[in-house]
Amino acid sequence: MFRKNNKGRKLRKIFQWEDYLNWKRMSDQQKINLKRAFLFPFLALIVYNFLSKFTYAILLIISIYFLVRLKNRGKISK
Repeated sequence: MFRKNNKGRKLRKIFQWEDYLNWKRMSDQQKINLKRAFLFPFLALIVYNFLSKFTYAILLIISIYFLVRLKNRGKISK
């Protein structure tokens, strides 16, 4: 009842590292995916450094925004 015939079905390769060893044989999509995989840790490091430096300033700006919004809640503006 639950058996399926999967013999003719092609499985998609998610990440095969052997395919990424030869840069010249890679497709354009594989090259873009490899660049993204290698550059993602650098992006995460940049975001982490930015947030670690400016955490208090960001929280201060957000809190001021919400205080002004709370203060002006009942007023009608044009």
